[in-house]
Amino acid sequence: MKITDHLELEPRPLLRAALATLALGGLIALGSGGGRWLDPALLGYLIASVFACFGVAYRYFTWLERPATAMYWRWTLATFLSRKGLAQLPRIGLTLLDQLLLQRFIKHRSIKRWGAHACLAWGCLLAFAVTFPLVFGWARFTSDGRNPDRYQAWLFGFPAGSFPLHSPQAWITFHILDLAAVMVLAGCALAFLRRSRDAGDTATQRFDLDILPLLMLIAISVTGLLLTASETWLQGRNFGTLAYIHEMTVIVMLLALPFGKLFHIVQRPAQAGVARYKAEGDARPLLPCKACATPFIRFNQRADLEALWAQLGLDGARHGNRVHHLDLCPRCKRRLLMQAQSLRLGGAFDPFADIPLPVEALADPISFGS
Repeated sequence: MKITDHLELEPRPLLRAALATLALGGLIALGSGGGRWLDPALLGYLIASVFACFGVAYRYFTWLERPATAMYWRWTLATFLSRKGLAQLPRIGLTLLDQLLLQRFIKHRSIKRWGAHACLAWGCLLAFAVTFPLVFGWARFTSDGRNPDRYQAWLFGFPAGSFPLHSPQAWITFHILDLAAVMVLAGCALAFLRRSRDAGDTATQRFDLDILPLLMLIAISVTGLLLTASETWLQGRNFGTLAYIHEMTVIVMLLALPFGKLFHIVQRPAQAGVARYKAEGDARPLLPCKACATPFIRFNQRADLEALWAQLGLDGARHGNRVHHLDLCPRCKRRLLMQAQSLRLGGAFDPFADIPLPVEALADPISFGS
């Protein structure tokens, strides 16, 4: 395979990403009054956001075209848009709440991991929810012409209420990004603490996938807090330099968003469909292993995996009375693999020699081990 093969862009995801970027441009133009309400100081963030939109959309649509992902995606759309799905809207809402907000699936693994992930996720989502409307000109604040001690909030060009300049509402409004930065820093601290004490994470972590994203989030949060410190306590000293550094850190993060671990922020909502898929499979008993009769696989997963194997050109056909590999539990697959190795080594290595396994009813162990 040539190196250039990895650089080729997929036509359909490329077209869809371009359309998504054009749609974002249209929404920016519409929501900002044709650009009249765009803040020139945020122009760098705006350009980086548009480029990030294209990159994120391209990778997302490419991800959706993977056979396994496409299978889940089609099932999710067909289920959620069906009469049965509409009747289960409350249950689907609870699934979204659990998967996106509470994220209890991480709590089951570790309280520390859940705490770190919760601070990072909620801090980043809060920052995105505030930053993008401001950058796109969808939200803005102006002085109330009739009362200079009040601020007027605008949303998509429509008045969205006013509040006194020195009120708690004003403090929260103008420091909400600082609160998000504190949450992100707390999450990064918990993540580094857990990684330093967990031997498994320490052994498997990678700098580019695990450490670098945390360092980028720390840089963004610290420089953002320094801007507030400069304005509040230092009479604006070095504010311009700090603003430039902060902008650069945010732009780098936005441009790197499609390529790093932070991309799972975009992928996460699709997991709600996977959770419902698993719930449907759990509603019926697990199918047993054809070798040891141990229940191990959901009925819907078994059927979809065989269809996926056929789509990928793998061995999906049964030959005679032999059993499909998908009908074997992981333990029996390991036993079959060990027997295949034992046959190739002339019986010199078979740790399961004393455990009967009906090889004649299974796929050829030689082909399984090759």
